[in-house]
Amino acid sequence: MRPARFQQLLLSAAAALPGAAAKTFADSGHSRHPYGVVVVGPGGRTSLWQVVVVSANGERWEGDSDPEPVLGEKPVGPEMPVDLKDLAAIEHGLVAALLAADPGEIAAVEVYSARSVPPAVGHGATLDLHDGSRAFINHVR
Repeated sequence: MRPARFQQLLLSAAAALPGAAAKTFADSGHSRHPYGVVVVGPGGRTSLWQVVVVSANGERWEGDSDPEPVLGEKPVGPEMPVDLKDLAAIEHGLVAALLAADPGEIAAVEVYSARSVPPAVGHGATLDLHDGSRAFINHVR
């Protein structure tokens, strides 16, 4: 899956977040990262979520067409939070909504805030796709 299509899937999924609105980085004027979504939660709290996709090992992306989706079993992920009170709730909500909207391309998901030792990027997720590519959602400031 290419970054533009993953961004669109994430943007569509973000519409399911309770009391939130989302738009792409480009539509919001954010130009520091090429792909991502801006989520405006209840009370106007804004968070930025960068999208990065790495192709399957040895695959070269050429041209504009997205490769044919590879579908498989969907993983279990976090529950949709009732309240988007903090970054972890937004992170869980984005992943829950993404998994609910996914047609079966996502093979596995790891949510950063659920790790016992948080990574340098404290909120986000790594998603392994059935086609061998990986997608990353990273909270950025």
